[in-house]
Amino acid sequence: MFDLDSDNGLQKEESADSELKSTIQGDRIMFHHLPAYKFDQKLKEGVSNNIYSTYYKGIHYLQNQYAWITDILNKLSRNIRLVQESYVEGDDFNKKRCYDLNFWLYDQVYKNLQSSKQNREHMGNIIDKVQDVWENIVDNQFYNEEYKCYPDKELLLNIGYLQEIKDLFDFFEDYNQMKKEIIANTYRACFKYVDYLKQRIPVYYAWRDSCKVDGYACKRYIDDYMKYRPSSVANDLSYFGVILTYYGNECYSKVYDIFVDAKERPKRNDGIYKQKMEDMKKAKSGENLLNTRLGDWLRGSKYYIPGDNGDYYYQLRFFTPLGRSLLRTRAKVRKRIRPNLNYDDIVLLYGSDESLDTTTDDSSYNLSYASSSDN
Repeated sequence: MFDLDSDNGLQKEESADSELKSTIQGDRIMFHHLPAYKFDQKLKEGVSNNIYSTYYKGIHYLQNQYAWITDILNKLSRNIRLVQESYVEGDDFNKKRCYDLNFWLYDQVYKNLQSSKQNREHMGNIIDKVQDVWENIVDNQFYNEEYKCYPDKELLLNIGYLQEIKDLFDFFEDYNQMKKEIIANTYRACFKYVDYLKQRIPVYYAWRDSCKVDGYACKRYIDDYMKYRPSSVANDLSYFGVILTYYGNECYSKVYDIFVDAKERPKRNDGIYKQKMEDMKKAKSGENLLNTRLGDWLRGSKYYIPGDNGDYYYQLRFFTPLGRSLLRTRAKVRKRIRPNLNYDDIVLLYGSDESLDTTTDDSSYNLSYASSSDN
């Protein structure tokens, strides 16, 4: 019942409209006590001077052209030293903090160009020049250091892509702290984190397979993404405290549905974004490559990767008496509270999908479904 995940990945498509929208949409849910937020705040803290000012002489023209860039350069110098001094041997997130710095630079330049209504087409040139200074600072100031955080010139110049990777990495970094809280008091933690999970779990399932591919951002920055599988937390939860109260607890049901819904979303990877941007350049579409949102474009295209099928554990639950009974109970609950049923729930409740009308006698309840064979 609480096997929320498996190596095969259960991503049955419930709706043809299911999409993973860019996480840059809407307000991002943050928790001030978690490590990812704390480090981001350090990167954003104000600073009055530039500790490596001599390295920026070659780009003074940028400061004359963009009044806001001086503040970014002052913070960049401080942040380079911050990341270098934050290195801890054996820490799983040394490289992730370097990504944080890379993202911070892209994000700051983008937002300032946007807010000042200046041409964002110049962003690539600004980033390139500043990255050259960053690299020079590291080579000269930290040449004896075991670890060096350099600008990542392999990252794609697309703010939606960069933000999704950032959200994924933040989830990984915050995982252990949240896991402790969830195990210590599952009921309380559920209500605390349910909206956060609704935002982050879809990103995890969309990008997790990219963590296996050499050259992709996740593989380069995260050494063992399997340590942070969100579904693995269920293995440490109290059977009596959670599983036996599942059907009477709205929050637990929501979390379960978050996992189910997330695995219906299309997968993504760096290659999809790279190919899309190349195609847009060839087509000279005039779209802004920096800010293009690819969710709508991906579905139905040659770059859409459907969810995986054939989860062994789901089949085990479906075809065993106890497991089928639990799933049928869940289907009945969903029928009462949801406007739609998925294909598996229909089969559980009615025995087959034959002779089912698209609406029931109750006009307030719509019956719709999509067979997994339609993927």
